[in-house]
Amino acid sequence: MPVAKYGEMWLKSAAPDAGSTGMTPDDGRMPDTRGPGVMCMMGRLSHLIVFVASALLGLWPLAAVAQDINPDRPDLTTSAELVPAGALQLETGLEYERERVGGGPTRQQLTVQAVLRAGLLARLEVSLEGEPFVWQRAGDDERGTGDYTLALKYRLYAPPEDGGTPTVALALRPFVKLPVARAPIGSERPDAGALLLVSLGLPWGLGLDLNAGAAALGQTRPEGFIPQGVASASFSWAATERLATIADFFFATKEERDGRASLRATLAVVYKLTSRLALDAGMRTTLAGPGPDWSAFVGLSARFGR
Repeated sequence: MPVAKYGEMWLKSAAPDAGSTGMTPDDGRMPDTRGPGVMCMMGRLSHLIVFVASALLGLWPLAAVAQDINPDRPDLTTSAELVPAGALQLETGLEYERERVGGGPTRQQLTVQAVLRAGLLARLEVSLEGEPFVWQRAGDDERGTGDYTLALKYRLYAPPEDGGTPTVALALRPFVKLPVARAPIGSERPDAGALLLVSLGLPWGLGLDLNAGAAALGQTRPEGFIPQGVASASFSWAATERLATIADFFFATKEERDGRASLRATLAVVYKLTSRLALDAGMRTTLAGPGPDWSAFVGLSARFGR
């Protein structure tokens, strides 16, 4: 089995921040300039999301009794641990962020986050993550659905079950973003990339997760893609059998052609109510580059089975 971060709890990832653009005089809303072909593609993507979510939920009756729940949230580094084969896991959250904009009103955003993870095989997990609802205010209000990301997590190596510490687990996570959100909430362009995930189990309830990877980010002005590099590290400590603390640092190169690299930090706690139910809470800030001045979040994760 993969090494369990902070004891039996393992907390990771979060949904990507939605980008923002300027507003227009039409009640502060961006005009819908997408052609019929784009609208048709958006409709097909919406149907794809519904189909994938329904297929994952269909695995619920097959969910097996397995190890304790280890959510992949709320920090921005992803663990190498998989949801057990046949199990279904739902991870939800609510995040509020604020960002001061030079020469303009303070930008505020409230995001509902959701991740549906399903273990397909002992070495393979599929997930659908996104933002079912996003509210933004930067002088005017914008609200709607955010983008969704379809991802696989393939285990490359796991430590033996009877191994001691330290231990190491490796996984590969390819992903593609489905651009269903309208601007300024989303970029209206697809992204794709892959991450190498490394998880280390250390003595005294300590754990370290490392991510490194690259992505191609879709752009609209001008059309095309730009490369982005990502590196992150998350350090955790199991204070008790139920309570764990996390410190996370996430670095990414620019996500727009005229943008800059950013570095964000997260401090969070996770409390395991039962072996199948976990709560999390914490705060995030941007240490360098573009991003929110601060954000606060809470989350609830549950594993389903017989």
